[in-house]
Order: sequence, then structure tokens, then C-alpha cells
Amino acid sequence: MFLVTLAEVRDVVVIVYGAMGVILMLALAIAAFGIWFAVRALTRKVNALLDDPVKPALEEVRKSAENIRGTTEFVSDTAVHPLIRTVAVARGVRRGTAVFTGIRNLRPKK
Repeated sequence: MFLVTLAEVRDVVVIVYGAMGVILMLALAIAAFGIWFAVRALTRKVNALLDDPVKPALEEVRKSAENIRGTTEFVSDTAVHPLIRTVAVARGVRRGTAVFTGIRNLRPKK
């Protein structure tokens, strides 16, 4: 008759459990590498898709900002600065006239 002791059953269970653990570890390692390569490929694809329409749009935004900057400098140099100088001269003349004539306030109080 074939008698199996408890120690022999325990040894078989330990060996089977160890072998299954090794097989599971290899399967998980292969799955992890597969996921890692898939994520890298997906990241490259997403970056390529984002760079395609975004880079030209950013270049257009940069050009528009440069045009706006140039326009504001032009308006400032041709319209605002001369107007400020004219107002400053007029106020200076008005103040000088007020000092020499003795009239302190040319505007009526509200």
C-alpha cells in the first residue's frame, strides 16, 4: 500500500507553491515591461499629436504679440508722448501765467 506522510505532503505543497510563485513573478515582470513599453509609445504619440497643431499656433501667438507690441510702441511714440508734452507745456504756461498775474485758480470751484 502507498502511504503518504504529512511531511511528504507538506514538501510537495512547498515545491508547487514555490514553482507557481516563480511562474507568477515571471508573468508579472513580462506584463510590467509590456505596460512600460506601451506607456512610452503612447507618450510619444501624444507628444507628437500635441506638437503638431500646438507649435504653429504658439508661433502665431508669438508673432501676434510682437505685432501688438510694435503697434503700441508706434501709437505711444506718435500720439501719446506728443499729447503728454503738449498738455505739460499748456499746464506750465497756465501755471506761469497764474503766478505772474496773481490769479491762482482759473477754474471755478464746484
